[in-house]
Amino acid sequence: MNPPLIAIALVSGAAIAYEVLLLRLFSIIQWHHFAYMIISLALLGYGASGTFLALTKDWTGFSRLFALNAILFGLGALICFHRARQFPFNPLELLWDWHQPLYLSLMYLLLAIPFFFRG
Repeated sequence: MNPPLIAIALVSGAAIAYEVLLLRLFSIIQWHHFAYMIISLALLGYGASGTFLALTKDWTGFSRLFALNAILFGLGALICFHRARQFPFNPLELLWDWHQPLYLSLMYLLLAIPFFFRG
C-alpha cells in the first residue's frame, strides 16, 4: 500500500511553518541569537525520532504510527510552546544566575518534542 503522500506533504509543510514561526517569535521575544537555536532544535527532534524509529522498526507500522504522530505533532506544537513561554528565562541574567541555563535547556528540550513527533 502506498503511503498517503498528500498527508506527508501537509505534515512536512506544517513542520517547516512551525519552525519558521518559532524562528520569528524567538527573534522578537528573545534575542536574535536564540532564534537560530531553533534550527538545531528541529534537527535534534528529527535525529531523535530517526534513532527511535531505527531501533523500533520491527514493531512499528507506518499507517498507525504516522496518524498518531501527526496528531501528537499538532498538539505538541501548541502545548509545548505555551509551556515553554512560562519559563522565566531572561537572557540578560544568563551569565550570573545559575537558573537561566537550566531554563534555557528545559525550554530547548520542550520545544524539540513536536519535531520528534514530526520525524
